[in-house]
Amino acid sequence: MTIDPFTLAVLQNALIGIAHEMKLMTMRTAYTQLWKEQGDLSCCIMDAHGEIVAQDPTGFPIHVTTMPFQLQGLLSHFGNDVNPGDLLMTNDPYLGGTHLPDVLLVRPLFLKDKLYGYLCNRGHWADIGGMGPGSYSPATKELIQEGIVIPPVKLFVKDELVQPIADMIVRNVRDPSVALGDMRAQYASCFTGERRLLELIERYSLPTITGAMTEILDRSEQLTRARIARFKSGIYRSRDCIDGDGLTDTKQWIECQVSINGSDITVDLTESSPQSRGGINCSRASAISGVQYAIKSITDPENPPNAGSYRPIKVITKPGTLCDARPPGSMVGYAEVAYRVLDTTMHALSEAAPLAVLASGSGSTGTSVVGGADTRPTAKKPFFLTLELSSGAYGARATRDGINGIRYGAGNAGHVPIEADEMENPILFERYEIVADSGGAGKFRGGNGFCRVFRVLADQASLCLCADRHESQPRGLFGGQPGRSALYVLDPGAPEERRLSSKTPYLPLAEGTLVWLQSAGGGGYGAPAERDPALIERDLRDGYISAEFAATVYGHTKT
Repeated sequence: MTIDPFTLAVLQNALIGIAHEMKLMTMRTAYTQLWKEQGDLSCCIMDAHGEIVAQDPTGFPIHVTTMPFQLQGLLSHFGNDVNPGDLLMTNDPYLGGTHLPDVLLVRPLFLKDKLYGYLCNRGHWADIGGMGPGSYSPATKELIQEGIVIPPVKLFVKDELVQPIADMIVRNVRDPSVALGDMRAQYASCFTGERRLLELIERYSLPTITGAMTEILDRSEQLTRARIARFKSGIYRSRDCIDGDGLTDTKQWIECQVSINGSDITVDLTESSPQSRGGINCSRASAISGVQYAIKSITDPENPPNAGSYRPIKVITKPGTLCDARPPGSMVGYAEVAYRVLDTTMHALSEAAPLAVLASGSGSTGTSVVGGADTRPTAKKPFFLTLELSSGAYGARATRDGINGIRYGAGNAGHVPIEADEMENPILFERYEIVADSGGAGKFRGGNGFCRVFRVLADQASLCLCADRHESQPRGLFGGQPGRSALYVLDPGAPEERRLSSKTPYLPLAEGTLVWLQSAGGGGYGAPAERDPALIERDLRDGYISAEFAATVYGHTKT
């Protein structure tokens, strides 16, 4: 079926709009800050074959591109037992997911008993049980220690909630009211998305909609292949490390080999380190998402992402490695591995497409969890929980400086406004600012990282870190310098000052403890000696670099 270009454009944007409305509805009805402030969830529309056709523009690449794998895991379990009125649910990383806090809901779409697609909503629950508040300890050795594993289940049958399933799940988290409210926000968005699709079908007909879905994917594939064909064919390699696995400080390595042949790219990750004993592992699906993000961002970023964009990409992994962990290994820190897969893929491609790539960004989620009981007489609630994301900055590219103080890469959540954080939690911010000199110097400067510094006011709180780059540095390209490492400190400047690893299991905090969370900076691009003096002057004026940094690194004296 041929769809005229105008109708195709209207339908593609309508589908994207439906996915976006699903996310907005979830955020506006959610209970947790992770969703209503940070937007740590993603929604998409898939066709009947389980291929992504449209996704919310603000969704996480690392969330969305793994959804087809987890959908296939669900369908493999249920077989032909998927019917109108069902709503499927799981969080099992070994079915193609990410980690246990990321809960996937899938609504199969039927019209007159004919399956025509799926609506998906994956959200990071604030707590899923496990070893401590926020379910985020890097010291977990087994998946079961992360929290409750939800196998493939039907949350709805014939459009009726299966109450025992919902009760069992929310009973296993620390704040059942928040979990239930967020679950309702998720499934309500799926039902809203279905209504919007039925309105679209009524206007254009189902054959027109499904025909447009096919053409959207085919056109995206063609556009991506055209861009890849401009790259220099060959075999390219890169490696980079993760600072420990949650149990030891031993470096874990991602080994990446990229092969370009015409318009096809193959990325081989099989030589990466064996899977860790701690929580820093990822599924094959998550590793693939890191590769896909890197290639999409430098081939055809203007075209809305969908499954067609990823057809030219093949990823090879080896079971039992960091990039393809096997049961019962923990995957709580999966994103740290996926970020390093992104960095190594991008670095390897720098030889093939030097004008397209970016230097490494901050390279971590920068996740810290602060939570626990608050027994003070003035306490607003007996239990509190906040996830602070100290990430990060973008690396520089061939024509522009990196972006300062922004979540980097495939997990692009926002940051909780400090006013909202203080309203809900017993913490008081003392700093929230860009850190000068943290971006790598170069012809174009890497983005500066930032710090979130707050005092804990509760009397029974704990802190957990599941991040990276406290030792290693984000790399520059073509003579650009690396970005500064991340920094995690308790009570900085005091006699009791304590510097923490980026992978710190739950640690009790005394009331009044000052917590300093600082992201890494991005790498620079090109030799610092080539930087335009006017840009150095601008950075000095804006406070992005100090006079000492300008003099010692750039040899520049302020005029």
